[in-house]
Amino acid sequence: MASDVGLLIGSILDEGGTVIAEGAQGTLLDPDHGTYPFVTSGSCTAPYAFQSLGIGPLCAEVAGVVKAYSTRVGAGPFPTELSDETGERLRIRGNEYGATTGRPRRCGWLDAFLMRYSVRVNGCSWIALTLLDVLGGLPELKVCTGYEGIPDGEVRMGRGLAQCRPVYRTLPGWTGDIAGERSWDALPAAARDYVEFVERFCRAPVRLISTGPDRDDVIVRLD
Repeated sequence: MASDVGLLIGSILDEGGTVIAEGAQGTLLDPDHGTYPFVTSGSCTAPYAFQSLGIGPLCAEVAGVVKAYSTRVGAGPFPTELSDETGERLRIRGNEYGATTGRPRRCGWLDAFLMRYSVRVNGCSWIALTLLDVLGGLPELKVCTGYEGIPDGEVRMGRGLAQCRPVYRTLPGWTGDIAGERSWDALPAAARDYVEFVERFCRAPVRLISTGPDRDDVIVRLD
């Protein structure tokens, strides 16, 4: 209510400036493209940001932010959920508790099938993969690449997702602690293979990798 936001942002862009719009929550909580009725009340996808801010979509680069494993808060379908010691391990190592309520988040293997769907819905230019260090020490890692009986590329949102059974690709894990690592070449080969598999499957390059909670615990890949 302080000013015409679209006009203000437009003038910044016209002068060669940069504007960063940060999304909240996640694609699968979007009322149109998420797991309805287990969604939030506002649109969570990148295209809505342009409509809300009053600017066109052609001037933007969209970065998708996703964890190296999957989580969910509260009720709703979660095909890759781990209700075992591995899920608890991810929860503890990743500090997966609600920032306000302290409620434990549900944890599971990375659902790359839904990740690829989210990349398409948002038009992601690239991906920032967070919490890669949490996966360290596991003997093997599983990545969901589809669901039993579901054609490739078809995603069933809403209640139908609860009946889906994931199809996994198993990848080797790595030993050692990569927390705070800032060099791509210094990562274990299995960690690099995991990242490269995710970017190939999701059809978007992984350009940022976080390896810890500090601002500088980031690996930048621009090649």
